[in-house]
Amino acid sequence: MRRVIATLPVLTADEIAQRDAAVTGGRCAPHLWPFWPLSQVDRGLWRGLVDDENIARFSVYGLFPETYRVVYGGGDAAVRYDGRSRGRVAIITGQRDGSPVSIVIKPCQSPAEAEIAAIAGELGAGPRQFPSISGFISEEFVEGRFLTDLKPAEATRDRMGSIGRTLGAALCSLHVAGVCYNDATISDQDGRSHVILTSEGSIRLIDFGVALLLRDHPAGLTFHDAYNAARTDPMFRLFRQMAGGGDPQSLGDFISEYGRRLARQTAEEIQERDWRIAQEGLSAIAARLGPVAVEAMRDGLADGRASAAPPGP
Repeated sequence: MRRVIATLPVLTADEIAQRDAAVTGGRCAPHLWPFWPLSQVDRGLWRGLVDDENIARFSVYGLFPETYRVVYGGGDAAVRYDGRSRGRVAIITGQRDGSPVSIVIKPCQSPAEAEIAAIAGELGAGPRQFPSISGFISEEFVEGRFLTDLKPAEATRDRMGSIGRTLGAALCSLHVAGVCYNDATISDQDGRSHVILTSEGSIRLIDFGVALLLRDHPAGLTFHDAYNAARTDPMFRLFRQMAGGGDPQSLGDFISEYGRRLARQTAEEIQERDWRIAQEGLSAIAARLGPVAVEAMRDGLADGRASAAPPGP
Protein backbone atom coordinates (compact mmCIF):
# COMPACT_ATOMS: atom_id res chain seq x y z
CA MET A 1 0.00 0.00 0.00
CA ARG A 2 2.83 2.38 0.82
CA ARG A 3 4.41 1.70 -2.57
CA VAL A 4 1.15 2.79 -4.20
CA ILE A 5 0.98 5.89 -1.99
CA ALA A 6 4.53 6.82 -3.03
CA THR A 7 3.40 7.05 -6.66
CA LEU A 8 0.64 9.60 -5.97
CA PRO A 9 2.74 12.77 -6.35
CA VAL A 10 3.98 11.65 -9.78
CA LEU A 11 0.87 10.17 -11.39
CA THR A 12 0.60 10.63 -15.14
CA ALA A 13 -2.48 12.03 -16.82
CA ASP A 14 -3.39 8.52 -18.02
CA GLU A 15 -3.10 7.05 -14.52
CA ILE A 16 -5.32 9.78 -13.12
CA ALA A 17 -7.84 9.20 -15.92
CA GLN A 18 -7.95 5.46 -15.14
CA ARG A 19 -8.74 6.14 -11.48
CA ASP A 20 -11.36 8.74 -12.42
CA ALA A 21 -13.02 6.30 -14.82
CA ALA A 22 -13.16 3.63 -12.11
CA VAL A 23 -14.95 6.02 -9.76
CA THR A 24 -17.29 7.31 -12.46
CA GLY A 25 -18.11 3.76 -13.51
CA GLY A 26 -19.01 2.74 -9.96
CA ARG A 27 -16.14 0.25 -9.66
CA CYS A 28 -14.30 2.30 -7.04
CA ALA A 29 -15.59 4.36 -4.12
CA PRO A 30 -14.26 7.94 -4.23
CA HIS A 31 -12.25 7.52 -1.01
CA LEU A 32 -10.47 4.48 -2.53
CA TRP A 33 -9.33 6.45 -5.60
CA PRO A 34 -5.66 6.49 -4.46
CA PHE A 35 -5.61 2.69 -4.07
CA TRP A 36 -7.36 1.64 -7.29
CA PRO A 37 -4.32 -0.19 -8.79
CA LEU A 38 -4.45 -2.65 -5.87
CA SER A 39 -7.82 -3.89 -7.07
CA GLN A 40 -6.06 -5.34 -10.10
CA VAL A 41 -3.13 -7.02 -8.33
CA ASP A 42 -4.34 -8.10 -4.87
CA ARG A 43 -8.06 -8.73 -4.55
CA GLY A 44 -7.77 -9.81 -0.93
CA LEU A 45 -6.04 -6.60 0.07
CA TRP A 46 -8.55 -4.60 -1.97
CA ARG A 47 -11.48 -6.18 -0.13
CA GLY A 48 -9.78 -5.29 3.15
CA LEU A 49 -9.53 -1.67 2.06
CA VAL A 50 -13.18 -1.62 1.02
CA ASP A 51 -14.18 -2.78 4.52
CA ASP A 52 -11.73 -0.48 6.36
CA GLU A 53 -13.63 2.42 7.93
CA ASN A 54 -10.36 4.20 8.69
CA ILE A 55 -9.65 4.55 4.98
CA ALA A 56 -12.88 6.46 4.54
CA ARG A 57 -11.93 8.79 7.43
CA PHE A 58 -8.17 9.17 6.99
CA SER A 59 -7.56 8.24 3.34
CA VAL A 60 -3.89 7.40 2.77
CA TYR A 61 -2.69 9.43 5.75
CA GLY A 62 -3.42 6.79 8.36
CA LEU A 63 -1.03 4.35 6.68
CA PHE A 64 2.18 6.33 7.07
CA PRO A 65 4.89 4.93 9.38
CA GLU A 66 4.35 7.62 12.02
CA THR A 67 0.54 7.66 11.95
CA TYR A 68 -0.38 3.98 11.62
CA ARG A 69 -0.32 3.22 15.36
CA VAL A 70 -2.19 6.46 16.06
CA VAL A 71 -5.03 5.64 13.67
CA TYR A 72 -5.13 1.85 14.09
CA GLY A 73 -4.12 1.70 17.74
CA GLY A 74 -7.63 2.02 19.10
CA GLY A 75 -7.24 5.61 20.30
CA ASP A 76 -9.36 8.62 19.50
CA ALA A 77 -7.56 9.78 16.35
CA ALA A 78 -8.77 12.69 14.22
CA VAL A 79 -7.72 14.34 10.98
CA ARG A 80 -8.12 17.80 9.54
CA TYR A 81 -6.88 19.22 6.27
CA ASP A 82 -5.09 22.42 5.42
CA GLY A 83 -2.72 23.69 2.77
CA ARG A 84 -2.51 26.53 0.30
CA SER A 85 -0.13 26.43 -2.65
CA ARG A 86 1.52 23.09 -1.87
CA GLY A 87 -1.52 20.86 -2.11
CA ARG A 88 -3.38 18.92 0.55
CA VAL A 89 -1.81 18.86 4.00
CA ALA A 90 -3.15 16.42 6.60
CA ILE A 91 -2.84 16.99 10.35
CA ILE A 92 -3.49 13.86 12.39
CA THR A 93 -3.92 14.02 16.16
CA GLY A 94 -4.38 11.29 18.71
CA GLN A 95 -2.54 9.06 21.16
CA ARG A 96 0.46 6.82 20.71
CA ASP A 97 1.87 4.78 23.58
CA GLY A 98 -0.26 6.83 25.95
CA SER A 99 1.09 10.20 24.83
CA PRO A 100 -0.67 12.83 22.70
CA VAL A 101 0.77 13.37 19.22
CA SER A 102 0.11 15.74 16.33
CA ILE A 103 1.62 14.83 12.97
CA VAL A 104 1.66 16.79 9.73
CA ILE A 105 1.85 14.95 6.39
CA LYS A 106 2.34 16.92 3.20
CA PRO A 107 3.61 16.31 -0.33
CA CYS A 108 7.18 17.31 -1.12
CA GLN A 109 7.53 20.37 -3.33
CA SER A 110 11.08 19.62 -4.48
CA PRO A 111 13.42 16.60 -4.65
CA ALA A 112 15.66 17.98 -1.88
CA GLU A 113 12.93 19.17 0.49
CA ALA A 114 12.84 16.08 2.72
CA GLU A 115 16.62 16.16 3.26
CA ILE A 116 16.63 19.90 3.93
CA ALA A 117 13.68 19.66 6.32
CA ALA A 118 15.53 16.89 8.20
CA ILE A 119 18.59 19.13 8.54
CA ALA A 120 16.43 21.98 9.82
CA GLY A 121 14.68 19.67 12.27
CA GLU A 122 17.97 18.38 13.67
CA LEU A 123 19.16 21.97 14.14
CA GLY A 124 15.95 22.96 15.90
CA ALA A 125 15.26 25.57 13.22
CA GLY A 126 12.34 23.63 11.74
CA PRO A 127 9.84 20.99 12.84
CA ARG A 128 11.15 17.58 13.91
CA GLN A 129 10.95 15.11 11.03
CA PHE A 130 9.62 11.55 11.16
CA PRO A 131 10.00 8.49 8.90
CA SER A 132 7.73 8.94 5.91
CA ILE A 133 6.84 7.64 2.46
CA SER A 134 8.77 8.76 -0.61
CA GLY A 135 7.29 11.95 -2.02
CA PHE A 136 5.85 13.04 1.33
CA ILE A 137 7.09 14.69 4.50
CA SER A 138 5.93 13.61 7.95
CA GLU A 139 6.75 16.07 10.73
CA GLU A 140 5.64 17.28 14.12
CA PHE A 141 2.85 19.80 14.27
CA VAL A 142 4.38 22.85 15.91
CA GLU A 143 2.12 24.29 18.58
CA GLY A 144 2.19 28.04 18.48
CA ARG A 145 1.17 31.13 16.56
CA PHE A 146 2.33 32.65 13.33
CA LEU A 147 4.35 35.80 13.81
CA THR A 148 1.72 37.74 11.89
CA ASP A 149 -0.90 36.71 14.48
CA LEU A 150 0.74 38.95 17.09
CA LYS A 151 -1.33 41.93 18.10
CA PRO A 152 0.39 45.34 18.26
CA ALA A 153 0.14 45.38 22.05
CA GLU A 154 2.02 42.06 22.21
CA ALA A 155 4.82 43.21 19.92
CA THR A 156 6.92 44.88 22.58
CA ARG A 157 10.44 46.03 21.86
CA ASP A 158 11.94 43.29 24.03
CA ARG A 159 9.82 40.56 22.51
CA MET A 160 10.43 41.60 18.91
CA GLY A 161 14.15 41.96 19.57
CA SER A 162 14.26 38.44 20.99
CA ILE A 163 12.34 37.04 18.02
CA GLY A 164 14.72 38.77 15.63
CA ARG A 165 17.81 37.41 17.40
CA THR A 166 16.41 33.87 17.41
CA LEU A 167 15.50 34.09 13.72
CA GLY A 168 18.95 35.44 12.84
CA ALA A 169 20.62 32.58 14.71
CA ALA A 170 18.34 30.01 13.03
CA LEU A 171 19.19 31.30 9.56
CA CYS A 172 22.89 31.24 10.41
CA SER A 173 22.67 27.63 11.58
CA LEU A 174 21.04 26.68 8.27
CA HIS A 175 23.72 28.52 6.33
CA VAL A 176 26.51 26.72 8.16
CA ALA A 177 24.80 23.44 7.23
CA GLY A 178 24.82 24.47 3.57
CA VAL A 179 21.15 25.45 3.31
CA CYS A 180 19.60 28.56 1.82
CA TYR A 181 16.08 28.73 3.27
CA ASN A 182 15.03 31.00 0.41
CA ASP A 183 11.67 31.64 2.07
CA ALA A 184 12.36 33.58 5.29
CA THR A 185 8.92 35.14 5.08
CA ILE A 186 8.34 37.17 8.22
CA SER A 187 5.22 38.45 6.51
CA ASP A 188 4.03 38.82 2.95
CA GLN A 189 1.57 41.40 1.68
CA ASP A 190 -1.32 39.07 2.53
CA GLY A 191 -0.20 38.68 6.13
CA ARG A 192 1.06 35.12 5.81
CA SER A 193 4.21 34.06 7.63
CA HIS A 194 6.61 31.11 7.73
CA VAL A 195 7.75 31.96 11.25
CA ILE A 196 5.91 30.22 14.10
CA LEU A 197 6.26 31.44 17.67
CA THR A 198 6.25 28.28 19.77
CA SER A 199 4.51 27.87 23.10
CA GLU A 200 7.98 27.46 24.65
CA GLY A 201 9.00 30.95 23.54
CA SER A 202 11.24 29.96 20.64
CA ILE A 203 10.55 29.97 16.89
CA ARG A 204 10.29 27.38 14.14
CA LEU A 205 10.60 27.96 10.43
CA ILE A 206 8.17 25.97 8.31
CA ASP A 207 7.94 25.01 4.65
CA PHE A 208 11.27 24.19 3.00
CA GLY A 209 9.77 23.59 -0.45
CA VAL A 210 11.90 26.22 -2.19
CA ALA A 211 15.01 25.84 -0.02
CA LEU A 212 18.36 25.09 -1.62
CA LEU A 213 21.01 22.62 -0.48
CA LEU A 214 24.37 24.18 -1.37
CA ARG A 215 26.88 21.82 0.25
CA ASP A 216 28.19 20.77 -3.16
CA HIS A 217 27.82 24.11 -4.92
CA PRO A 218 28.10 24.68 -7.83
CA ALA A 219 28.65 21.07 -8.93
CA GLY A 220 25.46 19.88 -7.25
CA LEU A 221 23.23 22.65 -8.61
CA THR A 222 20.21 21.20 -10.42
CA PHE A 223 17.58 22.64 -12.75
CA HIS A 224 15.04 22.30 -9.94
CA ASP A 225 17.36 24.27 -7.62
CA ALA A 226 17.51 27.04 -10.21
CA TYR A 227 13.73 27.00 -10.52
CA ASN A 228 13.28 27.25 -6.75
CA ALA A 229 15.77 30.10 -6.53
CA ALA A 230 14.15 31.93 -9.44
CA ARG A 231 10.66 31.67 -7.96
CA THR A 232 11.62 33.96 -5.07
CA ASP A 233 13.41 36.48 -7.29
CA PRO A 234 11.57 39.61 -8.51
CA MET A 235 13.14 38.96 -11.93
CA PHE A 236 11.05 35.81 -12.25
CA ARG A 237 7.82 37.60 -11.49
CA LEU A 238 8.73 40.27 -14.04
CA PHE A 239 9.50 37.61 -16.64
CA ARG A 240 6.13 35.89 -16.07
CA GLN A 241 4.29 39.20 -16.36
CA MET A 242 6.08 40.21 -19.55
CA ALA A 243 5.76 36.76 -21.10
CA GLY A 244 2.13 36.30 -20.11
CA GLY A 245 3.04 33.24 -18.07
CA GLY A 246 5.66 32.04 -20.53
CA ASP A 247 5.57 29.03 -22.83
CA PRO A 248 7.49 25.95 -21.62
CA GLN A 249 10.45 26.58 -23.93
CA SER A 250 10.86 30.21 -22.86
CA LEU A 251 10.47 29.28 -19.21
CA GLY A 252 13.05 26.51 -19.55
CA ASP A 253 15.51 28.87 -21.22
CA PHE A 254 14.98 31.45 -18.49
CA ILE A 255 15.58 28.92 -15.71
CA SER A 256 18.66 27.50 -17.45
CA GLU A 257 20.20 30.96 -17.76
CA TYR A 258 19.25 31.74 -14.18
CA GLY A 259 21.01 28.54 -13.10
CA ARG A 260 24.17 29.56 -14.93
CA ARG A 261 24.16 32.85 -13.05
CA LEU A 262 23.66 31.02 -9.76
CA ALA A 263 26.60 28.75 -10.55
CA ARG A 264 28.83 31.81 -10.80
CA GLN A 265 27.85 32.88 -7.27
CA THR A 266 29.27 31.43 -4.09
CA ALA A 267 27.01 29.63 -1.63
CA GLU A 268 27.41 32.58 0.73
CA GLU A 269 26.29 35.02 -1.95
CA ILE A 270 23.19 32.93 -2.64
CA GLN A 271 22.40 32.69 1.08
CA GLU A 272 22.32 36.48 1.25
CA ARG A 273 18.84 36.26 -0.25
CA ASP A 274 17.62 34.96 3.13
CA TRP A 275 18.50 38.25 4.75
CA ARG A 276 16.96 40.21 1.89
CA ILE A 277 13.69 38.26 2.09
CA ALA A 278 13.62 38.76 5.86
CA GLN A 279 14.06 42.52 5.43
CA GLU A 280 11.24 42.58 2.89
CA GLY A 281 9.04 40.79 5.41
CA LEU A 282 9.83 43.38 8.05
CA SER A 283 8.69 46.11 5.70
CA ALA A 284 5.46 44.20 5.05
CA ILE A 285 4.68 43.87 8.74
CA ALA A 286 5.42 47.50 9.66
CA ALA A 287 1.87 48.73 9.14
CA ARG A 288 0.52 45.90 11.31
CA LEU A 289 2.87 46.10 14.29
CA GLY A 290 4.31 49.60 14.05
CA PRO A 291 7.77 51.04 13.44
CA VAL A 292 9.11 50.49 16.97
CA ALA A 293 8.39 46.75 16.87
CA VAL A 294 9.87 46.41 13.39
CA GLU A 295 13.01 48.34 14.28
CA ALA A 296 13.50 46.17 17.36
CA MET A 297 13.17 43.00 15.29
CA ARG A 298 15.52 44.38 12.65
CA ASP A 299 18.14 45.10 15.32
CA GLY A 300 17.61 41.67 16.84
CA LEU A 301 17.99 40.00 13.45
CA ALA A 302 21.32 41.76 12.97
CA ASP A 303 22.46 40.79 16.48
CA GLY A 304 21.48 37.16 15.90
CA ARG A 305 23.36 37.10 12.62
CA ALA A 306 26.47 38.63 14.15
CA SER A 307 26.53 36.38 17.22
CA ALA A 308 25.80 33.12 15.41
CA ALA A 309 27.94 33.64 12.30
CA PRO A 310 31.04 31.41 12.18
CA PRO A 311 34.37 33.15 12.81
CA GLY A 312 36.24 34.37 9.78
CA PRO A 313 39.49 32.82 8.56
